[in-house]
Amino acid sequence: MKTSSILGALFAFVLSTQAFAVSGSYCDDITRLDNLWRLTSDQFKNAFIDGQKIDRMVVSKDRRILYALNDDVVIKSYRVAFGSSPFGHKQFEGDQKTPEGVYIIDSKNPNSKFYKALHVSYPNKQDREYAKSKGRSPGGDIMVHGLPVDPNKRSLVEFVHPGFNWTAGCIAVTDSEIDELYKMVDRGVTIEICKMTPAPIPPPIDPGEEGESGGGSIYLPGK
Repeated sequence: MKTSSILGALFAFVLSTQAFAVSGSYCDDITRLDNLWRLTSDQFKNAFIDGQKIDRMVVSKDRRILYALNDDVVIKSYRVAFGSSPFGHKQFEGDQKTPEGVYIIDSKNPNSKFYKALHVSYPNKQDREYAKSKGRSPGGDIMVHGLPVDPNKRSLVEFVHPGFNWTAGCIAVTDSEIDELYKMVDRGVTIEICKMTPAPIPPPIDPGEEGESGGGSIYLPGK
């Protein structure tokens, strides 16, 4: 049986069991993704060779995962890094935040400073109006991209990716992963970026106990 026929059967099965509608928002309940049909690694390899496309990307800031979907089937998932200040929605240029909400991929760049890139349609009208009301620029150039082309920056990022948030607001994957996404994503594909849940406030450290502090983010300026 051809891979396309197998995938067609899978998609029909998911739709017949009333999987979460594409028109809905996975960010309302990210655990819905856990109940979707997922391709195995072998199924993905065959589907990718056959020219598999995706119709939605869902990015969980809490899980640090990008889910590539087609007809409510998880084609593949990727570990990602965000802007160095990942909590909260991007509002202004230079705030090092990654946007939250529903956008689209509106262009593709095969010669990015970060290997290859999928441009996210931030800022939208609401983003622009809010920034303007504060006398600020909303910023832009938000992308899903690979690792830096510059060898000095690349050597640093390869050491920390994806455990540290190192971008200036973009969503980063490895070069081999952006190769896959670049081929599967066409202009107009929806990207839904789910907000980060506030971390619980830790209890105060007893003065008699030793505490440790540490960081979890770095960033490289420039897109």
